[in-house]
Amino acid sequence: MNLLLNDDWDIYVDGTGQLAVTPSGEYNVAQMVANEVKLFLGEGWYDRSQGLPHFAITFSANPNLPLIQTLILDHVNDVEGVVESDMDFYVDNERTMRGVIIASTSNGKLVNVQY
Repeated sequence: MNLLLNDDWDIYVDGTGQLAVTPSGEYNVAQMVANEVKLFLGEGWYDRSQGLPHFAITFSANPNLPLIQTLILDHVNDVEGVVESDMDFYVDNERTMRGVIIASTSNGKLVNVQY
């Protein structure tokens, strides 16, 4: 069971007043993949070893895009329910990395996560 996050990336209550949880299946995997990409190294509340080294690598003066892609996909592939992943990305004029992560789930479905 994972808590469902709203568009502001925050938990909320459902119509019955209970904490909302993700539906099982692809939506759950997609949210966990998005969490992996958003989590900065050292930000994990219970495990500071989790997360991507965004400050050290992603936000550097001359980011190494193949290295960033490898790091992201390694973390995505560690998500429960993901058997394989790939990503397509680009850097826009404002130096913002955008794209999509495509993850194959253990039940054979594809999950697309935009960032």
